[in-house]
Amino acid sequence: MYQSALISTALPVRGVTIQLTLGILALLGLLAEGAMADWGAVYLHDTLGSSPSVAALGFAAFSLAMAVGRFTGGAMVGRLGPRRVLRGSSAVAAVGLRAALLVGQPAVGVVGCALVGLGIANIIPVLFRSAARVPGVPPGRALAAVATTGYLGFLAGPPLIGVVAEAAGLVAGLGLVSGAYAFVALKAGALPEASTLRTSVTAGAHSTAASAVRVQDSCLAARSAVERKA
Repeated sequence: MYQSALISTALPVRGVTIQLTLGILALLGLLAEGAMADWGAVYLHDTLGSSPSVAALGFAAFSLAMAVGRFTGGAMVGRLGPRRVLRGSSAVAAVGLRAALLVGQPAVGVVGCALVGLGIANIIPVLFRSAARVPGVPPGRALAAVATTGYLGFLAGPPLIGVVAEAAGLVAGLGLVSGAYAFVALKAGALPEASTLRTSVTAGAHSTAASAVRVQDSCLAARSAVERKA
């Protein structure tokens, strides 16, 4: 009974910690997504001096790659698991954007936009899906909290990058976006695996089964004692 009380107390605390971490990652992911959607083409046109058509091509590459990533993300998560997908996707986005900023060529910039779109495609779906698996927290409440925090980042991202760009240049502003992707990749291990809930349920089932076996043994022993007396 004491052990069960400790487990029931530890699960909500751990669940709140995981929920908070997922909220921060969602905020960074959507902050970066909104910033790239608004500032990627501006970087290609104003900073790299590309034509409007090339800048539009960069946005198109970003959007198309994101769509492809979303369509294939479910199969990837099922095969590799949410942690690996989140870590790999965030790393692809961080490296792609960093390469575009360092090289400073329009062609590389377009490729970088595509890599960012492909990388961020599954960040938010994986985080939202993981929010429904936070131990000790109702799925609806956890998902609402993570989504609300994330969309605050989506709204705040573009203005924040604009402020940084005004003060230090757009390269510095988008460098923060690349750093956000890198941070998400580093913290991917905080995601609850699907086995977390299965382990809890299985442990509970084993405990219930063991109790049932003990009760059954006691009943059999009492029945044998009665029969011997008879």
